[in-house]
Amino acid sequence: MNTELLWQSLENYISLSESEKVLILSKLGTRKFKKGQFLVFAGGKSKVTNFVIEGSVMAYFTDAKGLDHIIQFAFEGWWISDLKSFITQKEAILNVQALEESTVLELSYEDLEELYSQIPQLERFFRVITQRAFVAFQERILETISQSAEERYRAFHEKFKNYETRIPQKLIASYLGVTPEFFSRMKKKMDW
Repeated sequence: MNTELLWQSLENYISLSESEKVLILSKLGTRKFKKGQFLVFAGGKSKVTNFVIEGSVMAYFTDAKGLDHIIQFAFEGWWISDLKSFITQKEAILNVQALEESTVLELSYEDLEELYSQIPQLERFFRVITQRAFVAFQERILETISQSAEERYRAFHEKFKNYETRIPQKLIASYLGVTPEFFSRMKKKMDW
């Protein structure tokens, strides 16, 4: 199991002993997903949180009209799940799907709670990354209600410039809240 990215991610915020790393490893599972395969289905339960070690994953909501709205992309070194479902252990409202062939480390809610009691600084790590994610979602909501599509795309491009070529254009359009046709026309007009 390739855990180098995981340790880098954790050690950006906390220090771990070798015995703590061994304990964390004992709680992790590894799963591989083919492109298009679901990690979580809306209506099911997000029993685990996923750390992407290879590939890319997206979370999206399907509205009553059947339109998909991309909520989050996750690449190597990022965490993803239906967070509400994972925390409450209730029905998921998001689909979480592999964009590419992907490998993830899985951590169940029960195992995470156990790790919190055995490695208290791990709770700090998840608090910090959850706070950062909340800030990012808040910024995204503000961008959506206050910026033009072009401004939102510039922000997207800046945030995902190392990953953008790995994301299908129609999914970028969905993330930005525009149609694929509008996105294509807008992108052609951009001066970069």
